[in-house]
Amino acid sequence: MLPFINIFGFEIATYGLIIFIGIFIGAIVAIFYFSKFFKISKQDVLFCILYAVIGVGIGAKLLYILTNIPFLIENYNNLDLFQTFLQMLKGGFVFYGGLLGGILGVFIYAKQFKISFKELLLILLPVVPLIHAIGRIGCLCAGCCYGMEYSGFGSITFHNSPLAPNNVPLFPMQIVESICNFIIFIIIFITYKNFLGTYKTLALYLILYSIVRFILEFFRGDLIRGIYFSLSTSQWISIILFIVGTCIFLHKSKE
Repeated sequence: MLPFINIFGFEIATYGLIIFIGIFIGAIVAIFYFSKFFKISKQDVLFCILYAVIGVGIGAKLLYILTNIPFLIENYNNLDLFQTFLQMLKGGFVFYGGLLGGILGVFIYAKQFKISFKELLLILLPVVPLIHAIGRIGCLCAGCCYGMEYSGFGSITFHNSPLAPNNVPLFPMQIVESICNFIIFIIIFITYKNFLGTYKTLALYLILYSIVRFILEFFRGDLIRGIYFSLSTSQWISIILFIVGTCIFLHKSKE
């Protein structure tokens, strides 16, 4: 699609630019809307977001590397492992790793500055699907997280992607997941006040996204992310998070 854009003579990766835009928009919504329901300063929310972003980057990269270990072992004799590892460091992220890393970043900030982890999490969590939805547009531009070969309605074809197969019609994975994440954000936004002060917002997000991710994984084309017993790594994580989310949602306690 459009992996790079030229701004004032500088070539900028569209994926990174759109991710930055998504984080900026999400931060604005968290700071000026969701934070008003709690007694936490906007400054603390802002700095907590920075911790969360660092956690997202580290967690997403670590899980990407871990999911590629079977591939590295299987092709041990045919790869320059050092160069392959450097390539893995340059590109490739797994969302679930980023989600867990981001939550850990929030936890570290809360403990360091003695602020309620629960309240910080409930301020930032609702904007996760919003940021994710915008981020998937960046994936579309770069060609990562692409879908399986598919020539039906809505198929997309890349011609100059450094990541996706070029000149092959593919399932519009990035577009579909972006739309699904926007819908999840809207649902959470509408129901937020009903679950205020409880972990049910977290539970709702885990349930909705785990269902979406589990189903969409069947339509992914980049299957190097690990397959175990016919299910991908992300599908196994989806099953676990769906169970966790359901247990939280059904729990009667507000804690």
